[in-house]
Amino acid sequence: MVHYLDGNQYLFTPYTQWISFNTNAWTIALFLGMPLLSALSTSQLIGEDVRTGFYQHILQHKKQSNYLIKSLLISFIGGALTIVIPLLIDFYGMWFFLPSIDPDIILNSNLPLVPATSYFSQLYYTNPNLLVSFYIGLAGLSAGIYAIFSSMIALYTNNKFVSLGSGFVITMIFNVLSSAIPKTVFSPVLISIGLSPVYLPDLWTVLITYCVMLCIFIILGFYGGRKRAYI
Repeated sequence: MVHYLDGNQYLFTPYTQWISFNTNAWTIALFLGMPLLSALSTSQLIGEDVRTGFYQHILQHKKQSNYLIKSLLISFIGGALTIVIPLLIDFYGMWFFLPSIDPDIILNSNLPLVPATSYFSQLYYTNPNLLVSFYIGLAGLSAGIYAIFSSMIALYTNNKFVSLGSGFVITMIFNVLSSAIPKTVFSPVLISIGLSPVYLPDLWTVLITYCVMLCIFIILGFYGGRKRAYI
């Protein structure tokens, strides 16, 4: 076959080489940096408004609830895009240079996706585009939550480094705990990798946890915003 002419016994496709399915040092670096990348995005806008006193000025012209809803929504979208865009660029970069062929369970046996390492792993061999979309969405959801967390922290402290670094520090603790007690604690960033290096909890558990944390951060954000209005 043509793809064997160069002596390579494996079939490389955009899916086998995509950064999320081809876990290496760059993959780990990108996902470990997710809390910082998302916090450096639009999530800092609300913090700057608070630190400069512009927040009180805004409240003279806008309803507090409207401002907080829009700001937190912008934070979420901006944070999500900080991870979604690099993943899309990497995937389409591979798609332009590699043959768009679905992975083969035999030829790509050195790069397997199985239920222990990936959600919906069967799609890898039947509908990989759908699986790529799922993991981009999961990573975007995680990054968006980190961004809202950073915005929420900014409403409680004027220390910019605390709002930027809190998510990263907490995530590093979760990374250690997920290795020590894998069936009890999971790392939000590592399970977002298509070929995860850690134990995968039940997907419904992950989604429910994300929804609960998102609601908590939004509620705390509104509470912090109201407190800031009178400082």
